Amino acid sequence: MAAERIWRQSSPYGTIRVVVTDAGVREISLPDDDLPADQADTRPDPAVAKQLDEWFAGERHSFDLTLDLDGVDGFRRHVLETLTAEVPWGETVTYGELAALAGRPRAARAAGSAMRTSPLPCVIPCHRVTAAGGKIGGYGGGRNAVELKRRLLAREGVTTLH
Repeated sequence: MAAERIWRQSSPYGTIRVVVTDAGVREISLPDDDLPADQADTRPDPAVAKQLDEWFAGERHSFDLTLDLDGVDGFRRHVLETLTAEVPWGETVTYGELAALAGRPRAARAAGSAMRTSPLPCVIPCHRVTAAGGKIGGYGGGRNAVELKRRLLAREGVTTLH
């Protein structure tokens, strides 16, 4: 296992927890997630922290980071990579549309599972995936998850979904 650097970082939405290994960014825990009680390194990776700050401030629309997706494989990994490559800032897709983009149009539930278990929300923009029929769908992030999803979409100019 690669050495980990772990820190907590403020965002306009609350504190996030970031894990970076020698291979890249491995995990981001959203505000209101039950953050582990591990020891956080007080020195964040400056390049990663800067890009996160810029993204949360709306100054950056995508990331230029190396990701460590070790342990994420198969269709789940393909869906995460497809989302990142195909759905830009300010746009959304449904779970079914994402599954189709990933080559399995009947796998909407599997696409939803990949979003729910993504280790890198925001960097992999899971908030851009919505339910069919104009519904917002679910989101990780603890007690206020759906409200957080609404806020992230609103900052990208996406009108509020029901």
